[in-house]
Amino acid sequence: MAGAVAAVLQPSGADPELRTGLQLKRPSHALGVLIQAHQEGRPFPITGTGYPTRDGTGIREDVHVWDLAAAHIAAIERFDSILTETTRSIAINLGTGPGTTVRELCDAFNHVVSTPLQTIDADPRPGDVAGGYTKSDRAAELLGWAPKLSLEDGIRSALDWIPVRDKMLKD
Repeated sequence: MAGAVAAVLQPSGADPELRTGLQLKRPSHALGVLIQAHQEGRPFPITGTGYPTRDGTGIREDVHVWDLAAAHIAAIERFDSILTETTRSIAINLGTGPGTTVRELCDAFNHVVSTPLQTIDADPRPGDVAGGYTKSDRAAELLGWAPKLSLEDGIRSALDWIPVRDKMLKD
């Protein structure tokens, strides 16, 4: 029987036991760039502040990698009941629902770190869009899944992972 479970999101955080996490030292996703700016003591540019969102900044769907792992385990455990001869594949969005604006991400980051990160408003980058977030009703219904870890948990574990990563991984 063929089947697929798809995820639409931006994973954040690291394994709570710090066995693995983001591998790139210079990631391009929002949280990674935010962490780099904080480490380098420079302001984080919020690119685009005129979008039709809660605060004018782009929306991203940040989900802790551990919640994402739990959703995939639930999908494996319920695979045979979800996929049948007539339903051979189904898309299941995994996320928080309302998403997180870039400004909300920066605020959450500042709640976690001891030295607040400065931000600057900047023009949107070519090709940027207002963003996207998930409708995760199907994940709750079919998998019995909902995220349990907060955005702050994801930021904290991502920060905790960095010194471990730097010892484990070579450039």
